[in-house]
Amino acid sequence: MKARLKILMVNKYYFLKGGSERCLFDLKALLESNDHKVIPFAMADRQNVESEYDSYFVDSINYDFDSKLEKLLNAPKIFGRMTYSLHAKRKIEALLSKEKFDVAHLHMIDHQISPSILHSLKKFNVPVVQTVHQYKAVCPNYRMYIPQKGEICERCLSGNYFNAVKQRCHKESLIASAMIAAETTIHKWMKIYKNYIDTFIVPSKFMGLKLAQGGIPEEKIKLIYHFIETKNYPFSLAHEDYFVYLGRLSEEKGLFTLLKAVEKLPEAKLKIIGDGPLRGGLEKFSDERDLKNVEFLGKMLGDDLKKAVSKAMFVVIPSEWYENSPMVIYESFAMGKPLIGAKTGGITELIRHKVDGLLYEMGNVEELRDCIDYMITHKEQIPKFGEAGRARVVSEFNPESHYQQIMNIYDLLIPGSDTNGSVKISERSEPVFT
Repeated sequence: MKARLKILMVNKYYFLKGGSERCLFDLKALLESNDHKVIPFAMADRQNVESEYDSYFVDSINYDFDSKLEKLLNAPKIFGRMTYSLHAKRKIEALLSKEKFDVAHLHMIDHQISPSILHSLKKFNVPVVQTVHQYKAVCPNYRMYIPQKGEICERCLSGNYFNAVKQRCHKESLIASAMIAAETTIHKWMKIYKNYIDTFIVPSKFMGLKLAQGGIPEEKIKLIYHFIETKNYPFSLAHEDYFVYLGRLSEEKGLFTLLKAVEKLPEAKLKIIGDGPLRGGLEKFSDERDLKNVEFLGKMLGDDLKKAVSKAMFVVIPSEWYENSPMVIYESFAMGKPLIGAKTGGITELIRHKVDGLLYEMGNVEELRDCIDYMITHKEQIPKFGEAGRARVVSEFNPESHYQQIMNIYDLLIPGSDTNGSVKISERSEPVFT
């Protein structure tokens, strides 16, 4: 491989919106620190990080309307944009005509950009890698979860995406669900993800298995866990007398289960950090049950967030959907904080029971309560778990290792390379990468 690559980094957002964007900016910085040139392609937004290439970004589009009439009137425009955007195709081809790229590294392109750009990348002979942050390739609503039912759903793994219409799994709307079902069906007929993305990087074995079950070729799926720069996180085994949840306050995060678990543990002081659509309901639940041991801190960022976590005994992840590879786990371990996590998705690949945290059956209030009780009554275990978690991110999830794994993937795709870095899912019922 030549020493310096020119990499096209594609994501619909170019500001720190969530965990996916954190991964994008961390990867961009890592590649640039190794002397590669990274050029972004995204959607225009006033929150975007400044870029000299933002004139090539696709126009901003709003998918939220105040009235049903507005939604109906804008439906054709929205459907065209999210299914196959000619606008995005023109924009990226203008950039591809100006710059010659060695590889394109995609993150999230659904709806605001669309997979139309894959045809353009093929036209210009640019190999394509995608880091998969969600289940969009096999699930129309991308979460494999029906919010209004509070249940995990695998119906669309069969390839019949109109199950999404039956379940109204997108915004509880028949029209919105029909649109995403039709969108995903068209993409399946076109084989646009399957044939035009050369490599799918998954940050958990679980994610890789679900993609394979949904029809993505196993030989295209590679496992690379996320990484974390530990020097950016304060490491402390000391703690105060509380534990934290941090993240979005939404149905799939299992927060009512968490509140029920601490209801009978008045000595367990919980601080909930974050915001979201469920906040009002959670606060009402807490007030009705007079949970004096629960405090809602709202959204926190930067040093304030790190300070709150670094002083905690441990962090809890009570999710009740298929979490992929939550960055909060890496970040908590980097700060020397053990975790309690639900046995779902990729969580069990990161938290080792009674090594660097505790695991419990998803949705089981009693088991979660027992885990919390164990932590607060066995405080001598907390620094041991914290040290083990920190040691793991230092040895396994470090920037140097991640960089080499990414380069191995690029090597496979860039002409003239003979490096072999493939990791495949076997045909066994459990995902096994070799």
